[in-house]
Amino acid sequence: MDIRNCIHELLSLHDCVIIPGFGGFIGNYSPARIDPVHHSFNPPAKKLLFNTNLKQNDGLLANAVAASLGTSYAAACKLIDEFSEDSRLILKSGRPLFLPGVGQLQEDSKGIIYFEQEDGATLLPESFGLVPFFSPPVIRYSEKKFIIPRALKWAAAIVIPIGFATVIGVTQYDNLSANFANNAGVLSSVFSKFSATSLVDKKEAPVRPVIEVVPEEVNPEKLTPVKEDKISIRNNDRFAVIVGAFRMKENAEKLIGELQSQGIEASVFDQSKTGLFRVTIGTSPDRDDAKKLLASVKSSAFSGAWVLAK
Repeated sequence: MDIRNCIHELLSLHDCVIIPGFGGFIGNYSPARIDPVHHSFNPPAKKLLFNTNLKQNDGLLANAVAASLGTSYAAACKLIDEFSEDSRLILKSGRPLFLPGVGQLQEDSKGIIYFEQEDGATLLPESFGLVPFFSPPVIRYSEKKFIIPRALKWAAAIVIPIGFATVIGVTQYDNLSANFANNAGVLSSVFSKFSATSLVDKKEAPVRPVIEVVPEEVNPEKLTPVKEDKISIRNNDRFAVIVGAFRMKENAEKLIGELQSQGIEASVFDQSKTGLFRVTIGTSPDRDDAKKLLASVKSSAFSGAWVLAK
């Protein structure tokens, strides 16, 4: 029996096989694996390493050779020594040493022995009959979907609410202008009984949640006729009735123009510390007169009007 074949059989049963005086093979279990690059599926295997420091005779190879040849243990050891000597000479000459079913050994110019395991060598009994196979990649076709960039989503989340707010604001302002025009005659008769006064700030009036006040519908027949006097506005009066406060001066001037076109005197009283332009339609040096004017205004068209005082 060839000692090379005996080494192959022992490696399929044991994880370590030593060739006395030459070196030893060590086997390690390698689980099944998938090669994603070559699309191959490899069964479990035993990977071998060769160690030149394992030279001590452990009796495993000698007993196997003696049993195979039907000879004594001493004769088997002598045959192994001869095999080891021949193997060293082959490697020293620069030729590779082949071990069927195991691999080949090669020695370089520095005397270092390299081992390369034979491809497809079956040394793991659990993997007997299993061979590597290849599977071509599966190509899946799908419809291309339009993906909205994250930056565009954030921009839409900001711009769309602002657009809705702008449209609603413009619409409400148009309604305010229409209501002022419809009630201009009522305001003229209500304000005519008060003397010309002007409105002054009471420290700092709180900012109203609704800046453009939408007047309520008023029935002119329910108002008491009053004497029509020309109304003038003086900024040095202590009390005033404010009918609107605007962040933009253009909106305040637009309201004033609409009231004046209906014969109602109005003007910007001042600008608050928060930057609001306050529109007044009547001022008075007396608090009671200002309160009467406020009551008439609230009962007619400007339910959100209020009195400011210095």
